[in-house]
Amino acid sequence: MELILGGVYKTKWDERPFRVLAFDNSEVFYDCFWPSLNQWTFASSLKRKGYYYRMSLTNFIDQIEFIREQDLTEIEKTIFLPKLPFRICQYENISWEKDKVESIEKYEIITRKYINDFKVETVLEVPEIIIYPFGSKGGITKPFLIKSMNSKSFTNLELMWNANNLQSEYLRGEVKSGIGIYRLGHEKKLASYYLGNFKE
Repeated sequence: MELILGGVYKTKWDERPFRVLAFDNSEVFYDCFWPSLNQWTFASSLKRKGYYYRMSLTNFIDQIEFIREQDLTEIEKTIFLPKLPFRICQYENISWEKDKVESIEKYEIITRKYINDFKVETVLEVPEIIIYPFGSKGGITKPFLIKSMNSKSFTNLELMWNANNLQSEYLRGEVKSGIGIYRLGHEKKLASYYLGNFKE
């Protein structure tokens, strides 16, 4: 079955309908309709933050039946931003630094020390995002607003440098398990991402 953005589906695990907000080749973000409230979880509260329901693409497709198509409105598209990548800056051979790095130039030197073929490239076509570091005991911490240098988009280097300096506040000793930045949902009408380790 081919998924439809905005498609509403019946599932095997729940009586409520589910609506696809975004998907890529491995994961699906979806919304849930609550009959008792007569509203969708995220589409009905666009001004508030939302951590999207998610499932692997394979599992989702195996358990659904198409009901109807409900296109994302223009406002929903600007909030859910379905074209943004779910996973960015995933590198296995570099880890979050326990100390802040004062300049992006110095962080690039550190990066190239661990990643020989590192290429600076645009990874997010938005001017601002919300970042959640992870806490010293797991879970996410308070959110931080990050603004791009060119007020248009983020490169992988710029994003990693900002993320590293936020994450360093919560590290207790060395962490050698790679890095990754992963889509969480939206907040303050901006895309939100959480920081983590490297995942395949």
